[in-house]
Amino acid sequence: MRKRATHSFGLALAAAMSLGALTAPAMAQDDAVNLGLLVGFTGDMGPWAPALNNAAIVAVEEINAAGGILGKTVNLISEDNASTVEGAVRGATKLVSVNGVSAIIGPESDPIVALRGFASDNQVPVISTSGGTEALDDAGGTGTFIYRTNASDSFLGVVHAKMLLDEMDQKEIVLVVENLEGTQSAAGTFRDAYERFGGTITKEVTLAPGQTSYLSELRDVSSAEPNMVFLAVGQTTGVSFVKQAYQRGYDWTYWTTSDLQSPDFVNAAGVEIVQGIMNPVSSQVEGAESWERFSAAYEERFGEKPEPGFYQAETYDAFIAVALAMEAAGDTSGAMVDKNLVAVSGPEGTKVSSFADGVAALRDGKEIDYEGASGSLDFDEHGNVTIPSTRLLQVSETGEWETVKIVDSSAFPAN
Repeated sequence: MRKRATHSFGLALAAAMSLGALTAPAMAQDDAVNLGLLVGFTGDMGPWAPALNNAAIVAVEEINAAGGILGKTVNLISEDNASTVEGAVRGATKLVSVNGVSAIIGPESDPIVALRGFASDNQVPVISTSGGTEALDDAGGTGTFIYRTNASDSFLGVVHAKMLLDEMDQKEIVLVVENLEGTQSAAGTFRDAYERFGGTITKEVTLAPGQTSYLSELRDVSSAEPNMVFLAVGQTTGVSFVKQAYQRGYDWTYWTTSDLQSPDFVNAAGVEIVQGIMNPVSSQVEGAESWERFSAAYEERFGEKPEPGFYQAETYDAFIAVALAMEAAGDTSGAMVDKNLVAVSGPEGTKVSSFADGVAALRDGKEIDYEGASGSLDFDEHGNVTIPSTRLLQVSETGEWETVKIVDSSAFPAN
């Protein structure tokens, strides 16, 4: 059940304006290791960013409590990319040239795609914790300085298709997609999987970002007489679309990508309009040691539990994995992180679920396999991971995103 006022856009904006209170000193120090968090505290990522920042704080505080990286204090430096490509380039440049960070963690789909050349040119690993774009399916891994700890849209497309067909018995659907990198990627991978597994997309409608009216597109959707509409759109466009549909009497059932899975979307659109809307999100295996330990630490620090779908575990894991890569290398440079990140994350070696345990094993001369709070952090050759289970969420009559069921997705095909 979701009751997360800290994820409101207003507080996200406030957080972005007062990052200095949440992060470490802005200048690099010889006796410290600076790690950067680069996410959209403003813009479409705004509802998620404070939770990601909190997860990063938990990770950095745990690392420092265990003696730091190679005995050096870790500073967290958070930067707002405004959920845009331009903001990402500007923020990454500042983090590297001014703050001297050894790794940049967090960028969502459009921003991390724009930073591929920047990462390799500057030899600074950039690790997405929420970017699902299929543009990274074959673009990351050791030597590219690009990774992600969240699942690719290619895998999530399979998840959406399997959930709709196997769990919902939904054989036909209308697909509505906004013309953006992230939403087009999510729609494309879903389309491929859904049709391959036997589903039929009766109509596909594309929305241009920033329009004040979608009346023509609504009529186009209506002409297919849909039982369910799949929305692969950002929050601003999503709110406009569902409100305009409701005002014209279209009573559709919606299935969405994670772009709309936030209290902000529900509040902006109205509970009466979006009640019943569904979205499957990556989920941790309940009872897993690493998840339970992270969840308890997060709740103790911030007074609330972390939640699937907000990428907190994925962000926490990225920071811990980077720190362990530095410990394994005996070096805090970005080049050494890139060289060792896959090795410390498994699947070979002694399984560890915390930075302290990982350091102890490394100092005993052992190879390690970091089992993350988000699941097994086993990067493939392209720097991608899969997810162990999927949680289906639905907006309740009180406007909360509630869990309907949890499905084991470990056996789903990768694409």
